[in-house]
Amino acid sequence: MPSSMLNRQILTYFKNCCDGKDSQFVDRLIIMTFLRQHNIDIDILNTGFLSDYIDNQNIYFIDFINVLKRYNVTLSIEDILELFEFVISPAEKEVNGAVYTPLYIREYIVKETLKKYSDLELTKIKIGDLSCGCGGFFITAALYIHKKTGNPIHKIISNFYGVDIASYSIDRTRIILNLLCLSYNEDIVAQPNLYQANSLDFNICLIDEIAQNQGLDVIIGNPPYVSSSKISEESKQLLCNWSVASTGKTDLYLPFFQLAIESLKPGGTLGYITVNNFYRSLNGRAFRAYMSEHRYNLQMVDFGSEQVFKGRSTYTCICLISKAEGNISYCKKNSHDLVQICQTDFIYLEYENLNDYTGWTLCNTTTSNIIRKIESTGSPLGELFDIKNGFATLKNDVYLFTPMRETKKYFILEHKGTEYKIEKGICRKAIKPNILKTDSDIDGNLEYIIFPYILDTNNKPVLIGKDEMELKYPHALAYLRKNYEILKKRDKESRTYASWYAFGRTQALNIIGKKLLFPYLADKPYFVLTEDESLLFYNGYAVVGYSTRKLKVLRCILQSSVFWYYIKHTSKPYGGNYFALAKNYVKKFGIPKLTEAEEDIILNLSQTDLDSYVENLYGVNLNI
Repeated sequence: MPSSMLNRQILTYFKNCCDGKDSQFVDRLIIMTFLRQHNIDIDILNTGFLSDYIDNQNIYFIDFINVLKRYNVTLSIEDILELFEFVISPAEKEVNGAVYTPLYIREYIVKETLKKYSDLELTKIKIGDLSCGCGGFFITAALYIHKKTGNPIHKIISNFYGVDIASYSIDRTRIILNLLCLSYNEDIVAQPNLYQANSLDFNICLIDEIAQNQGLDVIIGNPPYVSSSKISEESKQLLCNWSVASTGKTDLYLPFFQLAIESLKPGGTLGYITVNNFYRSLNGRAFRAYMSEHRYNLQMVDFGSEQVFKGRSTYTCICLISKAEGNISYCKKNSHDLVQICQTDFIYLEYENLNDYTGWTLCNTTTSNIIRKIESTGSPLGELFDIKNGFATLKNDVYLFTPMRETKKYFILEHKGTEYKIEKGICRKAIKPNILKTDSDIDGNLEYIIFPYILDTNNKPVLIGKDEMELKYPHALAYLRKNYEILKKRDKESRTYASWYAFGRTQALNIIGKKLLFPYLADKPYFVLTEDESLLFYNGYAVVGYSTRKLKVLRCILQSSVFWYYIKHTSKPYGGNYFALAKNYVKKFGIPKLTEAEEDIILNLSQTDLDSYVENLYGVNLNI
């Protein structure tokens, strides 16, 4: 479902002519183009606000008009939204989470949040967007209310309240709402209530008319998705004011839920499109507890592994929250099927039946019972075995290598066109589980890692000192010195290293034991056994043990239909029908206690018979 008529050539031209220009240049170009294409006489324009942006000397103006003519495009309000978002720099998007929300998503959220109001109520309710961007949700809400009530656009807009951290976003929201009025022949200055502020530190309920209303009636929007590592210092300081941000490394969207709910009047409604991992992730634990404590009515449409936003690898859902007591209703749909959703598509769940700490399992009663049976069988995987993450040098292309050739004492590696000798004594074998499918894949994918550590008597990794490196491994040290600047700058976080040649992290350097290696993401269960107890690994996980037989039995169970059923219903989905296999998603999987005879049976079954046998062990039927 296309959101606009703009093609790649138009967007590219616009980007190029605006490159390096300030936001006002962009705004003037758009305003002048829109007015000209819609035959609005700027000389008799009463909207003084827009008149301030008129610049007939803009040499790009006529060129842009001609480009649009070439492709027979007349700028719509929706086109302008896309243009505004398109010219925001990647660096700014990374920090403020700005992204264009498709029209059909906005229409669904607006309809669902406003449908309970009568036409008369729609003319009075106060609507907020606490991360309003360029005003997309306001446009959709204004048109919905106008269609339902016939009220003038400018009067509808006077009941809108928007907040955004970026001044240019506030300006553009005001611009686009005024252009919307003009497109409906309302030559009058639109007066939305807009505030440039960090919403985490801005109490919208202190505004007189909002306070008198006991809060906003409706809040809509797309809260900023900014990962914990990209949050500005200002916002990081403010996170402590919000209880939902108290667990894990909180992404910025989570406190926007709490501040929105607390800005609603009793019985008010919140409609967000947002990231869909809060009901399972560690950083969503406090938010789940918050929702359970207050028992707010939550309706969730989960888009699973579908990527709704162009150019963004985010997995999303729509959340509709009523500030009233209720429970959870949940369904999983493709976003383009929104208009076809009906009440029978949802499953209904009680908060008291969900686990806020470990994550919500949002599925029907049958599936929930199967998962419960699986988790209660035997003992959890995480209690029986160590599940380890791989090492992290933070600069693998420096430390890891495949030898071009070797001598008795040295490996010869090539780096950036130069050959280097590396002492064999400082090297360890390493493997990447993410690329392995079978045991036979290991030999062909082995690498070596320059390993400037020794393990002390307590099996703790200790960095080899510079003097010892000079004495024992001068060639390796010389090679690392060639990469000094790269290694010094590799970590964005402020971190103190034992030395510049130390790994970025010291995790997984002392893992000794036989291992079942498995990837971060998979479309089916791959578990690869290695009996090399000293083999290091990265970009993946390992179940570590000392009995080859026990690990082989475990592998059979983990490669069964029961395990994959469990993962598909409890783990995080990704595109291409891939699922996450992180420790938090596998550690609770129950492992049955087996006799030696049962182990023998499992080790000798075909895959089909294995699936059936393991289902019987767990007492589940996956075909219902």
